[in-house]
Parts: sequence; structure tokens; C-alpha cells
Amino acid sequence: MNHTLRRAFTRQDRLIGDPFLICAGALLGTIGLLSLHGATLSEDVRVSDDVIQQSVFMSIGAVVLIVVARFDYRLLRLSWLPIIAIGLSAIALVLVLIIGSTAFGARRWFLIGGYSLQPSEFAKLATVVAIAAFASYHNASSRWFTVLLIAFLVPAGLILIEPDLGSALVLGTAWLVLMIAWPLSIKGLWAIAATVIAFVPLAFALAVPGYQRERLAVFFDPERDPLGSGFTLRQVEVALGAGGITGRGFEITESALSGLATRNSDFALAQIGEQFGLVGTISVILGFSLIAWRGLIIANSASDRFGKLLALGLTSLLIVQAMLHIAVNVRLFPATGIPLPFISLGGSSMVAACAILGLLISIASRHPADPLERWSGERWV
Repeated sequence: MNHTLRRAFTRQDRLIGDPFLICAGALLGTIGLLSLHGATLSEDVRVSDDVIQQSVFMSIGAVVLIVVARFDYRLLRLSWLPIIAIGLSAIALVLVLIIGSTAFGARRWFLIGGYSLQPSEFAKLATVVAIAAFASYHNASSRWFTVLLIAFLVPAGLILIEPDLGSALVLGTAWLVLMIAWPLSIKGLWAIAATVIAFVPLAFALAVPGYQRERLAVFFDPERDPLGSGFTLRQVEVALGAGGITGRGFEITESALSGLATRNSDFALAQIGEQFGLVGTISVILGFSLIAWRGLIIANSASDRFGKLLALGLTSLLIVQAMLHIAVNVRLFPATGIPLPFISLGGSSMVAACAILGLLISIASRHPADPLERWSGERWV
């Protein structure tokens, strides 16, 4: 097994894997860093602490991407790894509810040495890996559907309690994609739809806190709270409109987003729109469209069932999160506090997104031979 693990980091058919994914990630990260620099630029501060911090996060993410891309993803299918992944995720999510830091009405972060760690970002990734592994071992049946449902509900429920509706929606969509690709029967999918519809009122009454209900009310009526949530939405609209076609660039001028505590995270797209205009926002959309396209190509061409399911689940995590963030910024969805992958300020989101990209590259670059098989000398047997 030691030989197998060592070979798992070296055996690849294509060392680059998928250059399109690398280019898309680099494009999005660069746009985010430039936008952050422009938003924090002032006469007194040329390079802000936020820019330095995000540069460090990007460097860590790049290292994670390289290491994960060189790791053979099929070793994640070992039967004990999915169980450990779900277990550790649940423990981390429980701990953050007990000793985590509270901000903006939610308890989602650990504070470590002045930096915050958001376990839900890694719990989503671990859950998708575990569900893809379980589903690849077993054909669709009511018994294993129940197992996979529990594997989803445990982390999703804990994430909702934080509360973090956005992350729960992203994880739920990725789980549904995996169920469709498993494939679950049409009857089973209808049962899921009926259950969701039946429990929406109960979930709204019990799991949605007061401040999120207020966000929903303001979404439908921005004039309801003109100095609070309504003000935030109006400023986001102003920022997107002020950018025009090419944006205001790096001019040291007053931003429409000044004073918004989450301008660099929850409203990163609006900030890009103000800085780089329509050109910048379209570039972001094209970057994620490229990831979606390559993710589907990788899933379709994967040599094993686990690779197909994993690629679909991972692609769903990134794309649905990006779509949700964009929808919030253009007022197509109520504010959920979800970051834009590769772009929003934050280490957890950056590292998790890079790990996802690394796994997709690993799937794209591996030889069809099973890495769990024994090998002799320099050749797998």
C-alpha cells in the first residue's frame, strides 16, 4: 500500500491534465485580486492588507491545486475514506456551532490566529466525495438511497443550523445532481420533489431565522428597509450600473459599496462590475462557463463510474455556488451570504475551490488502470 500511495502522486497520463481549467481558475483569481486592489486603493495605502492576505490565500490554493491534481482521485474510493470524510465534517460542523465565532447573525467560523476558517466549505467537498464513492459501489436502490440521503442530511442540517442557507442549497443541488446521475429512478425523483415541497413550510418556520426572513421580505420590497437591507441592495445596483461598459478602473474615488462590510465577499461580483464594468462581469461568467464545460467533458470521458459521479458533483459545487452568488448580486435571489469561488476574499473558499479544481484535473489526467491494484516494479499489474 505504501508503494501504491507513492505512485498515486506520480502516475499521470497528462501532466497538465486540463489546461482550460487551469486558465479559468487563474483568470478568475486574477480578476478577483485586481478588483480587490482597486476597491481598497487609497492615497495613503497603495497595497492593502486585504490584497496581501488574498495573495497569500491564492498561493496556498495554488499549492493545494498542484498537490491534489497529482494525487490519484481513485484512492478516495477506498471504503473507509468516505466514512472518515463524513465523520470529520460532522464533528467540525458541530464544533463550530459550539465554539465558533458569530458574525452577521450566524455562527460559521473558527477564529485561528486572527484568521477565520469556515468548515462548511470543506464539508461540502467531503460530502460530495463520500456520496460519489458510495454511489459508485452500489446500484440505485431504496436501501442505498436512504444511506446517501442520511449522508447528505447530516452535514446539510448542521449547515442550516449555523445558519448558512446558501451553502445548504449548493450542497443540496450537488446531491440532487448525483442522484440523477446515479441514476435514481423517476419514481424516486418524484418522491424527492414531493418531500421537498411538503417540508418547505416547516423548514421555513423552524430553520429560517428572523434576519433571513427579513432579507426575503426586502428582496420582494426593497423600500421596506431603506436604511438597512434595502440600502444594501440599492447600493449594489448603483455599483453595477456605475461601472458601465469598462468600469471606473483604479481611480481613487468613492465607491457605491463603501461601508458595506461584505463588499469583498458576498457582493464581489458587484465590486467587479463597478471596477471593470460589463467587460469584467462577462469575463467572470465566461470563466465559470469554461469550468462548467470542461467539468462536463471530464465527467463524460472519465474511465470509471466514480470519476464520472465525482466530476459531476464537484462541477455542481462550483457552478451552483457561482450562479447563486451572481443571482444575489443582480437581485434574482435573496441575499444568502455566499462567496464567489476564486474571487471573494477568504481563505476557506479559495482553498476549497482550488481543491475542487485539482480533483477535476486529477480525473482528467489519470490512466484507466485501477490504482488500487497491485503493481510490480514500474508497471501496474
